[in-house]
Amino acid sequence: MTSHDSKPETMKPNYTLRRLKFAAAVIGFVSSMTLLFTWHVTDRRMAWLVAGIYILTGLWLTVRFAPRD
Repeated sequence: MTSHDSKPETMKPNYTLRRLKFAAAVIGFVSSMTLLFTWHVTDRRMAWLVAGIYILTGLWLTVRFAPRD
């Protein structure tokens, strides 16, 4: 018999990991938003990096808290 024949075990979600990922996303989002709107950047690569972090963390938070219908 294979393991596919048995009932799948219910695993507890790792809440500590979820909290850490959420905290990292919120910190990244807020800090990149602050830099994006207040920092007068002369280096174009850093501006793209900050904007990319802002967009990616914003999208991750949106998907994370989107209603699951």
